[in-house]
Amino acid sequence: MQFYRRPQPIGAISFDLDDTLYDNVPVMRKAEAEGYRALCELFPQAQQWTQQQWAERRWQLMRSEADLASDMTLLRLATLKRGLMELGVDETNAKIGAEQGLQAFLAARNQVVVPAQTHEMLSALGQHYPLIAISNGNVDTRVIGLHDYFHQVIQPGDGRRGKPYPDMFAAAQTQLPQLKPGQWLHVGDSPLADVLGAHRVGWQSAWFRGGLYDEQGLIVLPTFAYHDNQTLADFLLD
Repeated sequence: MQFYRRPQPIGAISFDLDDTLYDNVPVMRKAEAEGYRALCELFPQAQQWTQQQWAERRWQLMRSEADLASDMTLLRLATLKRGLMELGVDETNAKIGAEQGLQAFLAARNQVVVPAQTHEMLSALGQHYPLIAISNGNVDTRVIGLHDYFHQVIQPGDGRRGKPYPDMFAAAQTQLPQLKPGQWLHVGDSPLADVLGAHRVGWQSAWFRGGLYDEQGLIVLPTFAYHDNQTLADFLLD
């Protein structure tokens, strides 16, 4: 572990999900392919753009519309609907098609294999801390077997923006109003969504180095960084 700030007493812990508690990369590769296949079956004109071109359009939309960038479900729906309309599908059917494409994607997206070590860590930590999940993604924690570890699972929707916006952190704080912001520890792999998002609201942060990002992406320093779940659990349970 590497400490960047002096840790303060912890009263509750929140966890990012994707690429923090399990490897989400192979899952997303399969889900993207399945979503594209289903979309092309429903709308043959969708094949005018490759799977990569659809993904590039989604990234462009993410960069241009900040509110969509932190809500993966809305982002995907907007990409599909706008893309289908550009390809000549009327708005009503484009909206229906976007929903159908999303559901095909989600069916594969929720085929996550959670490591036994993650289950062991969450079970052990849950005996000592309230645990909450805060994720910008759209994984279903009930389907992947993690839901029961958490007091609450918070994701974007109904006007609530994703990390690094403060909305989901604020929603977590309402669950334990007796805790001060500095008593919360947020754990995640994203320098922007997790580390910066946590520190903006006065929380501590634990940055998982084994995710998708390297140290060059850090905008602010986390409270500490760690490489594996066992190291994190040993520290938090000491």
